[in-house]
Amino acid sequence: MSFALLAPIGLTALAALALPLLIHLVRRIELRTTVFAALRWISERIRPRRRLRFERPWLLLLRLALLALLALLLARPVIDEPTVAKPAWVLVAPGTDLGAARAAVSITGAEWRWLAPGFPAIETPAPSGALPIASLLREIDGDLPRDAQLAVVVPEQVAGLDGERPRLSRAIEWHVVPGRMSAAPALPERETVEWSVRYAPSAESRVAYLRAAIAALNARGMGHYKLDAQRDNVPLAATVRELVWLGSAPSQAVTAWIEAGGTALVDSAPVDTTLVDTRPRAPGAPIWRDADGNVLAGVQALGHGRLVTLAAALSPDSFPRVLDADFPQHLLELLQGSPAAPALASADALRPSTTPSGTEHSARLASTKPLDPWLALLIAVLILVERIVATRSPERR
Repeated sequence: MSFALLAPIGLTALAALALPLLIHLVRRIELRTTVFAALRWISERIRPRRRLRFERPWLLLLRLALLALLALLLARPVIDEPTVAKPAWVLVAPGTDLGAARAAVSITGAEWRWLAPGFPAIETPAPSGALPIASLLREIDGDLPRDAQLAVVVPEQVAGLDGERPRLSRAIEWHVVPGRMSAAPALPERETVEWSVRYAPSAESRVAYLRAAIAALNARGMGHYKLDAQRDNVPLAATVRELVWLGSAPSQAVTAWIEAGGTALVDSAPVDTTLVDTRPRAPGAPIWRDADGNVLAGVQALGHGRLVTLAAALSPDSFPRVLDADFPQHLLELLQGSPAAPALASADALRPSTTPSGTEHSARLASTKPLDPWLALLIAVLILVERIVATRSPERR
């Protein structure tokens, strides 16, 4: 146990100790001269000796002690408590070579657990299946004490990502050893993705831009797509999942199809003539904006499905973005949603970053005991005693 000051500059207030000394000296100098007749016969050559003497020394000591304690309080004294052994955890991701994990971690007395829901003991069989590794790291970071040590051992290939690197409130030991986690089984991919297009007679020319987008996606190797473009009076097949409706509002049959779980893209945004700005607007939540922040497409839920509405008709005159090189990619995301986050990546992609929250400073404060409450209580007692002594009449000599 040792004594320390968090704000040593507060000790400069000790200069105020000179104030009560000066006050008591001044009161000593201010003496009244009393004429005494017998003293007139004493020779002036013999003068009484004067000594430096303070009036009411106990009151002076109380005031000096009070000022010293106030200066000490400003310096924020603390006592460092004896350090105790910090709890330590080692989390091992399934798929990791346990022998390599034990050789990589040098923490003694640590508790070894699987990086899995519930954090089971390492002696139990390794959990299987898809595990939310990134989410589990955030969970254990919030559950462990602030001063606990944490080491994580992961294989070279890690699954359970959620599209964002974990940000933790503590620094952890990150060890990568040989191994590979098993990712969630991928959904069977359709060999050919067919987009159905239904158009009004006045919108037949717009289909050409969809055909160009399909050709661009196929040329880039982003899948194999084909287009089923027909008039709006042709019913949809039972296997249709994505629909592009051009030139008119969706019919009741199409609306029912969307509510059953389909996704439709329409390019006929309604115009509200009651507004001063009568430019076409995309209803629903914004899903696509241009560089200036203007909404190019909005999405809204209809039952179990999605209705995506463009802000204008799908033609270069009203929707210039149709000629951009990235329009096919945006069209793909509008119909099928944003691409899913990768499920399997290298361990470096999951390495957590530490949030700069002063963890070392917090740990330092957690091991110290402030003396401010006790000093404040002692100062209050001294003020009371000083007032009692100061109000008493001095002894007459």
